[in-house]
Amino acid sequence: MILRFICIFAVFVFATLLHWVFVDIFSPLDINVGVMLVFALITAARAGRAAAYTFAFFCGLFLDFFANAMFGGYALVFTLAVFAFHKIENKIDFSGSGPQIVLTCLINMAATLAYGFLGKIFTGVFLWQGFVSFLVGSIITGLLMPVTYPLAVKYIAIRSREGK
Repeated sequence: MILRFICIFAVFVFATLLHWVFVDIFSPLDINVGVMLVFALITAARAGRAAAYTFAFFCGLFLDFFANAMFGGYALVFTLAVFAFHKIENKIDFSGSGPQIVLTCLINMAATLAYGFLGKIFTGVFLWQGFVSFLVGSIITGLLMPVTYPLAVKYIAIRSREGK
């Protein structure tokens, strides 16, 4: 149990470091890449449901500390994204690169829109990052998944749900 927690915590630390790298690269271009969402989906695919929901919540909470619009919005959206992933995971083979790219891109787009609508509900303003960030950021997020998924599975050793 403690080893599993350490592995998931190592994934979180790696995700936050990679998030900072991507922010440094893409923020001058006004593109938001969903690195933390990618790792939340990796955890959803490889760990149990409780670990995935908890991990997604803390990934969102990490982003909420740096957002200036709505505290708790990313935590809710990421938890809902993992919920949506669990609803469709039996219908899609997530081990292939193609489904990983398409599903991650679509979930990132849905998460961006959900965050915007939550902003409209709670702040009165639709929180929109721009169409270029929406489209290009979602594509980059999708392309990031097949690179980070094998890395997280192999080197950071997230155990599969079957291997618990």
